Amino acid sequence: MSEKTGCVFCDFDSRHIIAESELAFAAHFDCAIKPGHIVVALKEHVESLAAMSPEQAADIMRLAARVSRAAERVAGCEKFYLVSIADAVPHYHIHLLPRMMGEAPLGPCIMGDSGWKGEVGAAVGEEEIARFVASCREALSEQRR
Repeated sequence: MSEKTGCVFCDFDSRHIIAESELAFAAHFDCAIKPGHIVVALKEHVESLAAMSPEQAADIMRLAARVSRAAERVAGCEKFYLVSIADAVPHYHIHLLPRMMGEAPLGPCIMGDSGWKGEVGAAVGEEEIARFVASCREALSEQRR
């Protein structure tokens, strides 16, 4: 982390920046887990997806898509996985992780053989899903007011 602000993304090493947009930048990650590991971060210190403006959300995704298309050709990878966790660094960012030809799929490493910590569809019942969907729809309608 930088001594300037203490946030790795607010003071990112510009030598590794691949591309920038108005609101975001894409760079080869300093702490890469493999060659071609890219991060796309907002330029402004925003801590979560929910805290982003619609403009920031659109901009960061446009940049991630543009950079991943170019990086697929450069790296010769099959595709990029998009992951956003932001537990260790509370500055919203996306990891683009290349899946090289012949590499094992990442899905089973994250989900396990039978899905998210159990059978897919068995962890949450239909009534709970219906309540959650209705509550989210209500919250969204309140945001529009």
